[in-house]
Amino acid sequence: MVSQTSKTLRVKFEKTGKLKYISHLDLLRTMQTALRRARVDMEYSEGFNPHMKITFALPLSVGIESVCEFMDLKVKPGVRPNEVMRDLGANLPSEMKILDVYESEAKFTDIKYASYRTFLDFGDRTEEAARLANEMFKGAVTVLKKTKSGEKDVDISPMIKSVSASFEYGMCVIESTLCADSANYLNPYYLDAALSERLGCEFAARRTVRIGAQTGDGKAFR
Repeated sequence: MVSQTSKTLRVKFEKTGKLKYISHLDLLRTMQTALRRARVDMEYSEGFNPHMKITFALPLSVGIESVCEFMDLKVKPGVRPNEVMRDLGANLPSEMKILDVYESEAKFTDIKYASYRTFLDFGDRTEEAARLANEMFKGAVTVLKKTKSGEKDVDISPMIKSVSASFEYGMCVIESTLCADSANYLNPYYLDAALSERLGCEFAARRTVRIGAQTGDGKAFR
């Protein structure tokens, strides 16, 4: 049982570069190791195999970077946010940086949307892809989507809050805000797949970064 005097600290961090290839389980193990090395006074579960009380919001798909990851830690009452930021940050890989530590207020279930920035290279058709992306996502967009009952054709347009595209530095840059709650989660990769299919051309390179999370009223999640 967690002590009644324990508290929850929220850690905002980024995971970029080669760390986009680690799985959610690898991320958990990395954080557990770093917390032990940082000697953060954590709360543990009971039982034969006690584990740290750690919860993550919106696990990332492998291959996506993020500059707005959130992790909740159940800690002893004397643990201070500034100390966790300093000590935990000193024990993490360089591509995993702590951005902020504070006592949590909102719940992870309050997150309804996530924002992404995607860079796509379609070779000599990249500028054309950017123009097409600005038009095609204004209407219905049907993709083969994985669901609990298997794969089926789904119109993902109701799960797209906003999307825009531009041609910058030789890349098709897509800015999107997509549904992120458990009932209507939309992976940004579906936008890339839909664009590739409509263009009739596969992209040569892709980079996707999650850049924000919002509540149902459009406010930045904290």
